[in-house]
Amino acid sequence: MLNNIYQVIMQFLFPSHCPSCNAYVEQKGMWCSSCLEEIIRNENLAYDEDIRQYISPIIAIGKYDKGLKNLIHELKYQNKFATLAYLKPLFSYLDEDWDFSTYDMIIPVPLHKNKLKKRGFNQVEKIFKPWIDKHHFNYCDILERTKQTKSQYQLLRHERQENLANAFTLKDYVDVKNRKCLLIDDIFTTGSTLKNCAMVLKNHGAKTVSGLVLASQANINLPTKPSKEVFF
Repeated sequence: MLNNIYQVIMQFLFPSHCPSCNAYVEQKGMWCSSCLEEIIRNENLAYDEDIRQYISPIIAIGKYDKGLKNLIHELKYQNKFATLAYLKPLFSYLDEDWDFSTYDMIIPVPLHKNKLKKRGFNQVEKIFKPWIDKHHFNYCDILERTKQTKSQYQLLRHERQENLANAFTLKDYVDVKNRKCLLIDDIFTTGSTLKNCAMVLKNHGAKTVSGLVLASQANINLPTKPSKEVFF
């Protein structure tokens, strides 16, 4: 009871806001209904045949826009773990539309060891692990990023593929033969990252590879010229 009283007092003193429009909401972690409706995607993305031969489908939970974009940036670049409270509710909408219980392995896209050491965590694990644990899915951190690649953010389409070529390997003594694999990542743009991870899994005998991302920015225009190099 004391805990409930404390929460009421804290909510009164520090009211919660929608992470997108800043409107008042009942409690931390909630979005206002209009912003939530705008951000939720939960759809199978359209992408090139060249990618579909390695990985299909790729499902996006939300749109990489406005509040969701800001939350991802705050988590990745400012270590604001409080943002995770606003990401967790999005997975309930995912559960309404899709069944992931048939996958043998759920595999995060890895960071390079230097980037992981600098950041201190893989944001993909932080975002997806509560949902994975809730459903008792088989989380398998089995890929390695052996090449310290540039950030994909402002690379051209062909540069993205070149940047990630031969960047991933399967960890030693891991068997994915005849397994149904689900790759997870935070953002989808052109699919180059998921494609290159999927190629590794397929080359080692995976039966199928699908993808699940928190947010998709597949409809935005890619930059016309690259920016300064940032490595992952």
